[in-house]
Amino acid sequence: MKIKIEPYNVMWPNIFKELKCQIRNKINEDDISIEHIGSTSVNNLSSKPIIDILIGVQSIKLDNYIMPIIDIGFTYVKEYEKETPNRRFFFLDNNFKRISHIHLVQINSMWYKRHIAFRDELRSNEFVKKEYENLKYNLAKEDWLNVDAYSNAKTKFIRSIEKRILYEN
Repeated sequence: MKIKIEPYNVMWPNIFKELKCQIRNKINEDDISIEHIGSTSVNNLSSKPIIDILIGVQSIKLDNYIMPIIDIGFTYVKEYEKETPNRRFFFLDNNFKRISHIHLVQINSMWYKRHIAFRDELRSNEFVKKEYENLKYNLAKEDWLNVDAYSNAKTKFIRSIEKRILYEN
């Protein structure tokens, strides 16, 4: 399978804002964080055109949030909990096209902190952003078994950046 990387689309932040509004209307709690993460959250960074959303909650009862997110139209993928038990994963398709992912975790978890730190580094460091974009374009030239294999191929780069900003500062 080929991965399609697209140039930055100025509509991506607007799509996130619309989805955030829907989530906020369904999960009416003050102590949750709804963040735009991933490459679509970084100005002028090419990406797969899928809006990644990180929801951080105080509660350890992540399952309490599954139905409200399903009610918005997202599909819950329970099997990913085998690999990442402290995260709930959802996706949204429109006309058989993937639109968005939601990653639901505890707000004080390392999963949450790593993803926010990586996003913030891409937003503030032009060199890292360009390096990451080049990696994605190079990986997109290959044939992949599935999108997870492509994502796993980026992991070494991502972890090296996370390690530097979270543990060496």
